[in-house]
Amino acid sequence: MYASLFQSVLFPLYETHLRKRDTLRALAELEQSQWRTPEEVAEDSFRRLLEALRHAEQNVPFYRRRFAEYGVRSSQVKAPEDLAAFPILTKDDVRLYGKELVAETHVGPLHQSATGGSTGEPMRFAYDHTTYERRVAGALRADGWAGAELGEKELHVWGRPPGEKKGLATTKRAVQETLWRRKYVSTFHLRADRLAETVREIVDYAPRVVVGYTTPLFLLARAALEHGIEIPPPRGIITAAERLFEHQREVIERAFGAPVFDRYGCREVMLIGGECERHEGLHLHAEGVFVELESGGRPAAVGTPGEVILTDLYNRAMPFIRYRNDDVAVAKAGACACGRGLPRLASVEGRVLDLLVGEDSRIVAGEMIPFLFKDLPVERYQVHQRADRTVTLRIVPGPSYGPEVTKLVDERLRLVLGTNAPLTVEIVRDIPLTAAGKHRVTVSEVPVDLGSAAIKTSTEDKSRSRAAAPRRRARVAHVVLGLRAGGLERVVLDLVQGMDRSRFDPMVIALDEPGELAPRLAPMDVPLRLLQRGQGLDPSVIGELVDLFGREGIDLVHTHNPRPHVHGALAALAARRVTGKRPRVVHTKHGRNYPDDLGRVLANRMASALSDRIVAVSDDARRVALEIEHGSARRLVTIRNGVDTRAYKPGDAERARRALDVPAGVLHVGCVARLSAEKDHATLILAFARVRTSHPGARLTLVGEGPERASLEALVKKFGLQGAVHFLGHRDDVAALLPGFDLFALASRTEGTSLTLLEAAAAGVPIVATRVGGNPEIVADGETGLLVPASEPAMLADAIGSLWARPDRARMGEAGRALVEARYGMGKMISAYETLYAEVLRLA
Repeated sequence: MYASLFQSVLFPLYETHLRKRDTLRALAELEQSQWRTPEEVAEDSFRRLLEALRHAEQNVPFYRRRFAEYGVRSSQVKAPEDLAAFPILTKDDVRLYGKELVAETHVGPLHQSATGGSTGEPMRFAYDHTTYERRVAGALRADGWAGAELGEKELHVWGRPPGEKKGLATTKRAVQETLWRRKYVSTFHLRADRLAETVREIVDYAPRVVVGYTTPLFLLARAALEHGIEIPPPRGIITAAERLFEHQREVIERAFGAPVFDRYGCREVMLIGGECERHEGLHLHAEGVFVELESGGRPAAVGTPGEVILTDLYNRAMPFIRYRNDDVAVAKAGACACGRGLPRLASVEGRVLDLLVGEDSRIVAGEMIPFLFKDLPVERYQVHQRADRTVTLRIVPGPSYGPEVTKLVDERLRLVLGTNAPLTVEIVRDIPLTAAGKHRVTVSEVPVDLGSAAIKTSTEDKSRSRAAAPRRRARVAHVVLGLRAGGLERVVLDLVQGMDRSRFDPMVIALDEPGELAPRLAPMDVPLRLLQRGQGLDPSVIGELVDLFGREGIDLVHTHNPRPHVHGALAALAARRVTGKRPRVVHTKHGRNYPDDLGRVLANRMASALSDRIVAVSDDARRVALEIEHGSARRLVTIRNGVDTRAYKPGDAERARRALDVPAGVLHVGCVARLSAEKDHATLILAFARVRTSHPGARLTLVGEGPERASLEALVKKFGLQGAVHFLGHRDDVAALLPGFDLFALASRTEGTSLTLLEAAAAGVPIVATRVGGNPEIVADGETGLLVPASEPAMLADAIGSLWARPDRARMGEAGRALVEARYGMGKMISAYETLYAEVLRLA
């Protein structure tokens, strides 16, 4: 309950209204953009890169000078490989020319920051407020991949400065952490002899998500297994700041009973990439960071290591263009099975820092040492611990270094290593680099066992059997009015047929009638339950649904259409009180919108507030969910309907026309849609009557059945079109009929993402459609067809005639086919829903 209040009220009130930040809007954009195709993501990321290059060249003194020295201009960049001619920005450049890196156009305060100096040399930089908001949004999106929800308990195993003085800043942070429900375990204070005690603190807190440095989490996990401590499984574990090894992942997952989501970033740009629920590499934050991997001054081949080169696509105040962060990574080819179009890294190399062992066997991760030095006048430093545990700190002093700094450094290190740690501070002129030319911050000769995950304990067999046990399939109930012959209903059938049955066990619940498509469920081995009731809210239906959810062990309720949504969401809420378990709720907005019906709008708002995720099938449906129904952007995702492009494809036009008894050479207009009021076939028939005046032999074929058939047949008779307009009723061979249409016409008054438009486009048939709902997302006006206003028969008739006369009509059909293949593939839709189901089920 608190999490919902925090997400819907407290956080928006604070972040958007009080602080005037755009974080939530930025998050909503990122939640949407991740589902674009890889090609669309790459195109947008490259466009942002060009904008950053142009801005830097025009407004930043450092880049203006450096680009001139290299003889390069932003206008020369036509493709990513052209970037190789541009200079690399190094940490030394930032240290030496920091003031020249600030844009002349920037006005206002800057956020100041500094690297911890994992190479031993701290570096200071700045960024603007817009960058801050978008970085936070990027982190929140990646948190969501691991199951994190705003306002739910999080545990952070993170670096907290030792000896921190209390003041306004610490008080403010404490209040913020209380509201966000975040608990911190300081890695500075971890001790080997108190690891089990720390694990028990985690057990008592029972976080929903755990975030932390990799090595401390690994050590805590080992301690939990060695002492037989059962940790309440969170939804996910986010590891960061150090390289994650597979044996570490295995131990952490065994101990916490939850999947690990590795994260990669650096302070200069924050999030770079993170794992999704498929764990097939790290998705790059492509909207905010342009990543190049370079080897020998050239792009590294996919699958081979390369130096990481970063361009910040957000920060206009102090741009980082082609910045080398001294990491090495490997790119991963192909698209992720999750359906996101974000590019991926296979792995990040070279982020391993040595552990130090302090007094009382306390363990200090090497990552923490740079944290102590980031604000001190120190050029470089190195901590060397010998086998006897004596520690030598070597410092190359900066210009303002004095004896007081030595004292402060000594105090800080002793707070970490222990008051009586054998510590010596040496001031030196230089610190030798490694053979690879890098500087090691920590060098430890004390053996700390990180090499084996084979922990011999009495709980090992139990842990292994638990990890190896087959996963129970999630029970998914689709709640619909019925399975009539319509686009919504066919999407439901596609989902239950295409879902991975090793993970999901579907059933369908109909509130009205079985419908003519219901017999298709039996061959799929999908049960159908009927709860036939009248219109309006029916408490008895809610009661029956609650009983059904409990009896069938339903884990997730997927509702389609407003009435199933209201009944399903209320029943899921009531199920918690009756059965002790609340199924998670996903609702798909298939398109109809009644903005003037206040009752329906309020009912939809209420049901949306009780749902875990709302799926919009089009940008228009998304707008309705946000602007009219005031849904939460955090819970809203766009998944476009998909079509089987193997079944729906260009075919034998002559054969199809013969089957429909349509003569060759005459204009043949087709429409496949349910004969219902919202499809507005009457306008299409009126338009066709006009078309016949200039094309006397034209034919109109209407495929579909519905309540408007009698009135439409009367309209055809009234205009004397009996021999020209043919009603075929419901047909199962639409894929074979579509190639026989010269063009496809749809006169709908409202639409979501029309399956029939997608199928027509997939078949290579050019389209004339109304400019409503999601139609403009399928029909690119002038490219794949023509768009007209709804309820305008004269304009529809003109468009049909115009399209028939166009010499490039065949090319428009080809463009429509290409669009469907790129954005609306069946596999893409099913994969996106599988990803969504897995994400929502982790909330349980």
